[in-house]
Amino acid sequence: MSNASTIKYLREHASLFMLLGIGLVILGVLAVIYAFTSTLISVMYLGFFLLIGGVFEGIKAFKMNRAGHFFLHALLCILYILAGLYLFFNPAINAITLTLVLAIFFVVAGIFRIAVALTRNVPHKTWLLINGIISVLLGALIWYQWPVSGLWVIGTFVGIDLIFTGWTWIMLAPTVKHIHARH
Repeated sequence: MSNASTIKYLREHASLFMLLGIGLVILGVLAVIYAFTSTLISVMYLGFFLLIGGVFEGIKAFKMNRAGHFFLHALLCILYILAGLYLFFNPAINAITLTLVLAIFFVVAGIFRIAVALTRNVPHKTWLLINGIISVLLGALIWYQWPVSGLWVIGTFVGIDLIFTGWTWIMLAPTVKHIHARH
């Protein structure tokens, strides 16, 4: 996609970016208000998707039986299902472990956002930079409080990240309407 076509695309979809941003901010606020519940839901959500992945691995095991990959996919099926069940039915226990994973995610995502903001010519550079800095700080705070606050920190920090990500999209929408393509 050329610079001009990218800008045209951004302009044409500015309203969708605004709606996406508003939706993410609302979802983020709800996640912060109901931090314990959103933490448990997040862990159960992951467990549910591992269960679904296990079912698909099981189907693939029987479909690929002729190709000689049955045991690999059957083993993956069992691992996905066991991990999914464990996460789904023990969300409070697993929240503590996942807080460490979440800390790593926020730090890496934040560094990526900062790098993009500093190295790319994006129209909402300042907001992307702020978003990245907030993500790195959230990751550091999770790590600092781990494991004590594992039952509420996931929901709170995911909510805060959603709010800032939503705000970044909200700020992109009016910005793209005023940029001009360079030829």
